[in-house]
Amino acid sequence: MKIVTVVPLEKGVFKENLSYFSAKEVAPGAIVTIPLRRKTVEALVIEVVEASKLKTELKQSDFSLKKIGIIKSPSFFQPAFIRAAETTAAYQVSTLGVVIKSFTPSAILSGLSKLKPLNSESTSSEISLGPKIKLEKLILQEPDEERFALYKKIIRENFAQKQSVFLLTPTNADARYLFELLTRGIENYALLLTSDLPAKDQLKNWKQALKDPHPLLIIGTPLFLSLPRLDLKAFIVERENATAYKQLARPYLDARVFVEELAEETRAKLILGDIILRSETIWRKDQGEFTPLSPTTYRSFSSAQKQILVSTKPVAGAKTIFDQAIGPELKTLIEKIIDQGENLFIFSGRRGLNPLTICSDCSRILTCPKCQIPLNLHRGDEADKKDAGHFWLCHKCGFAVTATDTCPDCNGSRLALVGFGSEKVETELMASFPKAKIWRLDSDSERLAKKTEESIANFYQSPGAILIGTEMALFHLREKIDNIAVVSIDAYFAIPEFRINEKIFNILLRLRQLTLKNFMIQTREANEKLLDLALKGNTTDFQRQELVERKKLKYPPFSTLIKVSVQAKNEVLTQALETLKTDHLEDYQTIIYDSVSRLAGQSDAWTNLLLRLPAGVWPEPKLLELLRQLPPAFFINVDPENIF
Repeated sequence: MKIVTVVPLEKGVFKENLSYFSAKEVAPGAIVTIPLRRKTVEALVIEVVEASKLKTELKQSDFSLKKIGIIKSPSFFQPAFIRAAETTAAYQVSTLGVVIKSFTPSAILSGLSKLKPLNSESTSSEISLGPKIKLEKLILQEPDEERFALYKKIIRENFAQKQSVFLLTPTNADARYLFELLTRGIENYALLLTSDLPAKDQLKNWKQALKDPHPLLIIGTPLFLSLPRLDLKAFIVERENATAYKQLARPYLDARVFVEELAEETRAKLILGDIILRSETIWRKDQGEFTPLSPTTYRSFSSAQKQILVSTKPVAGAKTIFDQAIGPELKTLIEKIIDQGENLFIFSGRRGLNPLTICSDCSRILTCPKCQIPLNLHRGDEADKKDAGHFWLCHKCGFAVTATDTCPDCNGSRLALVGFGSEKVETELMASFPKAKIWRLDSDSERLAKKTEESIANFYQSPGAILIGTEMALFHLREKIDNIAVVSIDAYFAIPEFRINEKIFNILLRLRQLTLKNFMIQTREANEKLLDLALKGNTTDFQRQELVERKKLKYPPFSTLIKVSVQAKNEVLTQALETLKTDHLEDYQTIIYDSVSRLAGQSDAWTNLLLRLPAGVWPEPKLLELLRQLPPAFFINVDPENIF
């Protein structure tokens, strides 16, 4: 009999190693099933010991070992992949099993019986590669057309060297688009791996990727990075700035961290590409860690014939705030494009009716008690009497509460609605232009990918059509559009995220490069320097300015931030954070943010503790061990998107 130590490939398991017994022969690297919490899950075998060698320990144990289930594969993961997962797990304060599961599709684990295991030749060939060499890290900050042309060049060069390429995308939509764009002429040597493919097609493409002797272009999302193909010698991270690479829920993994570790372990080239790269990446370039792939002016040019900045800020002495989504200048433009048969995309920063609710009596902005970001006003479903009224909704965590006519803080009755959600824009458009062809694209109106693509196709093919969309629409808009108007960018400025300026700038650059004729921005912040730089496409000055501000406030890349969150039904867990800070984290710079639920009917509160470490010291072993020992009620997020 053998004692088998395994790592569960399950996201909800916080223990690293579990022990089972087996009467069958099994070796490290095998994928097996184990009974766990009244269900059966896959697990990775990391150690096998003869039971006779542990006889004393087994007798003294106060628990009995369970038997492993079936052996699904003698070996599956490359050693380099496991090493990269271990390093990532340490950086993200996660476990090996959770990381492996996050980058391995369930369809593949379920279909292991139909796949050939890795052979000893594959393992030995990896081991015999010799000492590590310095990883070639490249950046590519260019508009889409120029960037994609260089991707084609990279693919050709790697194919000539008999090397495969993995082009990583943040979303399925990005993967499908680039697959259609980049595979012309190499259709027989390109494979798509996305989670929206049927399980049988995922398995089919995975099998093809393993058996094809010719170099391949693999285009897929992070879920498929466990693909064990030894000739993958280039990883292209497309849209490196996309927040979709960072998980917004536990375990908060960042695919960009993992793929860099994977490239390191496999001695592969790493290329980061986007219209504007993250400030952290630009800073690392300045430190000599990354090399520009091509000479760049760090300026994004636009095809728009005319760029217009319209101020919606009330004039001095005005008693009311600007409450129309469609201002006079935009209304005139709409009349013109309908008459001339041109199309128009209207960008709204948020879905719903209004992204901000402010009390004019106490000046409070109504925010989510958990996330601290502004709540959005939505209209309820008239078909559902239980949800027929208006409600406030957090677009990050889903917190919702019935909207009231009075302020939850001061009970004042002067609530002001600021900004315009996509639903409000649609309502105004339909009232002013009842005969116009209008589509709305946001997560409230479109939930199926097929329907989304149909709406966009109809928009492009209909002269005089208007499409209203949120950031979601940018994942799907690929062709140039005659006119684009931004009606509500101001709501972003109220979001307490230190990366928010970079996000705004990224959105405006992407919209700008899609515009053929008129690019219009409606804003109350017409004097905002950021908007001026965006209209000029001046990425150099923006990134320089952003890094100066980050350094002043000690934000990344000049520090590493770790957010520890706990949800409390009573004072016990809240007090635990304070105890953690005073008793264990006295050597580190820590801040506790008070989060008190102020809206009716909510008893829970989220309390966040923020650790700020000097750049380059994380993961620090002592702190890592401490954080890993915290109970599951504590949520740990390294490099959080927001700190509140």
